[in-house]
Formats: sequence, C-alpha cells, structure tokens
Amino acid sequence: MKIILDAMGGDNAPQATVMGAVAAAKDFGADITLVGRENEILQVLKDNGLNAVPAGISIFHAEDVVDMHDDPATVVRKRKNSSMMIGLKMLSDGLGDAFVSAGSTGALLTGATLLVKR
Repeated sequence: MKIILDAMGGDNAPQATVMGAVAAAKDFGADITLVGRENEILQVLKDNGLNAVPAGISIFHAEDVVDMHDDPATVVRKRKNSSMMIGLKMLSDGLGDAFVSAGSTGALLTGATLLVKR
C-alpha cells in the first residue's frame, strides 16, 4: 500500500509527520510519499541523524501550506500548490492508495469531496 502523507499538516509538522513516516516505513515496511516543502523535510531528517532519505520514503515538493485559518473553499480554488491539495490530486490520479493529513479538517473534507470524489 502506498500512502501519501501531508508532511506539513498538523500542529507539530513537519517534525512529527516526517519522523512518524520514518518509523512506519522502518517498523511496518510502509511505502510513504511525503508531500511538502522538501528543504524542511530534509532538514528534519538531518536534525534526526538521517543524512539520506530512508528506504520506503519518497518526497514530493509542495511550496504552499494550508493554514488552519484558511477558508476550506478558498484552499481548493486558490491554494492548488499546497501540500494538502497536491496530495489529494496525487490520490485522485492513482499515485497512491490513501492520503493522510493532520491539517485543516474542513479543507481536507472539501478537497477530498471535490478532487477525489466519492
């Protein structure tokens, strides 16, 4: 199973999301694509003693990040380069089996409904 993860979503991102993905890849053999600001993701890896991207992990760069205060409908229309919208588009295009985000629930629900469909 290939999991697409919004590395920039959540209160403790990207530290918590990236290191959680590393643990899942190591402990469970998960195949995870981290979507987010590549330089920040790589810095988290480096800060935690990892000089290379671990096996089972890949990175897809997204320049923009959805803020918890962003209007969900606006996110879908105007924040297409955000980690959340890119991850949902990747799922919609069949580049993964699941998408996970700890970011804005409203934006996630709106984006999933409009991009991924039922």
